[in-house]
Amino acid sequence: IEAAAERKRERKMEALSEGAALVEGDRMPHAAGLSALVPDRLHQREAERREEAEKRRRERDAQSVLEEQSDFFTASFAREREAIEALLLSEPAQGAEAAAEAVSEAARRLQDLQRLLTDSVRFLAPYEVRQAQAALSKLQGALSERRLQHWLFLSPGCVCGVCGLNSF
Repeated sequence: IEAAAERKRERKMEALSEGAALVEGDRMPHAAGLSALVPDRLHQREAERREEAEKRRRERDAQSVLEEQSDFFTASFAREREAIEALLLSEPAQGAEAAAEAVSEAARRLQDLQRLLTDSVRFLAPYEVRQAQAALSKLQGALSERRLQHWLFLSPGCVCGVCGLNSF
C-alpha cells in the first residue's frame, strides 16, 4: 500500500513538473483556447469601461442643477440688470418719496445681483465673470449717481437713509 501511495505521489510530482515546463516553454495544450479568450475579454472590459464612463457622465449631467448652467445665469443676470436700470432711470418727478423708494429697490436688487454673480463664479467662464463684473460696476456707479442726485436735488439735508449721505 505504501509503495502504491509513493508511486502515486511520484506521478503527481512528474505531472506537476511537466506542467511547469510546459508553462515555462509557452506550450500549454490549451493555449489556442486562451488566445481566443484574451481578445474577447479585452473587448468586454473595454465595453464595460465605456458603459461605466457613459453612466458617470449621465449621472453628472443629471446632478447639474439649473442654477449651475451658464445660460440660466446669463438670462437671470440680464433680466435683473434691466430691472435695475429701469429703476435707476425712472423719473424723479414722481415725488421724493417714490424716487427714494426706487433707489432703495435698485440698491437691494443690485445686492442680489452681486450675490448671484458670487454664487455663480465657480461654473462661469472667466470672460463671463469679467463681463458681469463690469456691468455690476456700471450699475454701482449709476446707483451712486442717483443717490447723489436724490440728496442734492430732491431733498438736500435728507435723512431718509436711501441716499446714504444723510444730513451733515
